[in-house]
Amino acid sequence: MDQGDPVGPGARGPDVLVGRAGELDDIDGLLTSVAGGDGAAALLEGEAGIGRSALLAALVPGARLVGVEPVLVRVDAATVPYGPLRQLVAPRPDVWPAGEPDTELAGLLQAPDEPAAARRIADLVVAAVLRRGDQHPWALLLDDAHLADAATLDVLTRLAHEAPLPGVLVVLTLRPVPHRREVQDLVAAWVRAGARNVELRPLSTPAVQTLVEQAVGGAPGPVLRGVLATTGGNPRLVGDVLAAAAATGSLTTSDGTAELIGSGWQAELDARVRRHVAYVDASVRTLLTQASVLGTSFVVPDLAALAALDVTTCWRTLRYALAAGLVAARGDRLAFRHDVVRTALYDDLPPQQRRALHARAAWALEAAGAPPHVITGHLERAR
Repeated sequence: MDQGDPVGPGARGPDVLVGRAGELDDIDGLLTSVAGGDGAAALLEGEAGIGRSALLAALVPGARLVGVEPVLVRVDAATVPYGPLRQLVAPRPDVWPAGEPDTELAGLLQAPDEPAAARRIADLVVAAVLRRGDQHPWALLLDDAHLADAATLDVLTRLAHEAPLPGVLVVLTLRPVPHRREVQDLVAAWVRAGARNVELRPLSTPAVQTLVEQAVGGAPGPVLRGVLATTGGNPRLVGDVLAAAAATGSLTTSDGTAELIGSGWQAELDARVRRHVAYVDASVRTLLTQASVLGTSFVVPDLAALAALDVTTCWRTLRYALAAGLVAARGDRLAFRHDVVRTALYDDLPPQQRRALHARAAWALEAAGAPPHVITGHLERAR
């Protein structure tokens, strides 16, 4: 979901990227230093849907305002070897005229499987990045770097070993998980090179309300506010709520208030939310689906008993969910960070399996000494 029309440094106003002024100011400072000839880097991390792409796009006009040429490349899962690099280092006659090294690099990138090509490509990319920084300060903005091919990641790791890169700002956006070995090496290299870590956190309740007002032209009413609260401040999930409501004709706006009507939006929202978490490993989704039976929060030994796992194995899987931002630690328990995700997983359970899980939950909680009314609640849903 688009969060409005982002603007850059020196142009803050009502259309600024909602709830991200602090993060924008942080990277604006790096742009200013690069405009002065320094080198800088940042790792922009956050859970799926938190707004990494929107923030990266918001840097483009800001970079130009301070005289830094932005080159923004988005990576997808189908990228070919060196695919992102071909876009990043393509000559720009108005800023970086092509030379003999560019011609050689372009030729090698067309046939990267030739013997010894990888090392030469890396050398030429590093030289091109540095040469461009000498000619004109620029920002290398790579969105979803975790999806890049191994060859591209190796070259980007080599760039980190050459840092600082005068006149160059490198910004890579990443999900916290899953991380292949090449991604882990990339992150470690840039951390050692002094890259600033910028973590995108959930939006505040006022920011979510502002986001909705910009999207639908009305302040959320009581029912809509309640559903939005289940998104945990994740902009994409907020967008899923609004899109599901619009797709099913369940969103009305009257007298400056936007409100949900009926319940026809729920199935559509569940389907959208399940797509939101589809990137997570199947074993993690399965365990979280089982956890959804226990409620919005749960104790790990209870989940282990429900799932017929030992506690160590259960924790090993849940660590992934913690890193992905799907659950959070709350003292001696874990809680779903987005109740809309818990609901979508729970609603996807076939009725027979749901009843069986409630029966197992009653047994596990009774063994753990849970109050009778909690056990009775699960037994009723097991019928």
